[in-house]
This record gives sequence, structure tokens and C-alpha cells, in this order.
Amino acid sequence: MNEEQRTQLKALDQLDSGSLVQPITDAYKALLATVQQIMLSSENPDGHNRAWSLLKDDAFKDLAAIQKGKLDALKDLKMKANQIGQLLLKP
Repeated sequence: MNEEQRTQLKALDQLDSGSLVQPITDAYKALLATVQQIMLSSENPDGHNRAWSLLKDDAFKDLAAIQKGKLDALKDLKMKANQIGQLLLKP
């Protein structure tokens, strides 16, 4: 995994509950693209499957809540993004 991918995995950490919805959505989309790149370029199918499931199911629900104006869901989204990063960083 290169440094740019590591940075993308942590993009949500830089946002806070005062952030606008669009930057949060953009950070989620960047995370989604990064996870897809990592899945294509490394071999950790179990970690990839768990990370992808967490991203597309649980993290997406948090993003949907944020887009509906519930910015307190950002904390949960950040936690899930960190879990995704940990899953993808495992050998």
C-alpha cells in the first residue's frame, strides 16, 4: 500500500461535526475508491471481504444519516473507516 492510499484511508479523521456534508461525502467516496484499489492490488481476501462489507453496509448507513443532517453519525463513520484501514493493513 502506498502513502497516498494510507492518506485516503485517514481522510475522514480530518473532518469534524462542523464539516459540511459534501466534504464528508467526498471523503467517503475517496475511501471507497481506495479500498477498491487496494483490493485489486494485494492479496488478503478475508480482510478485503470484511472491509468491503463494513464499507458498503455499515459505513454507508452512517453516510446516509449524515446526508440527512445527522452530523453526529460522523463519529461512527470515522470509527468504521479506522476499522477498514486496520483490516486492509493486515498482512
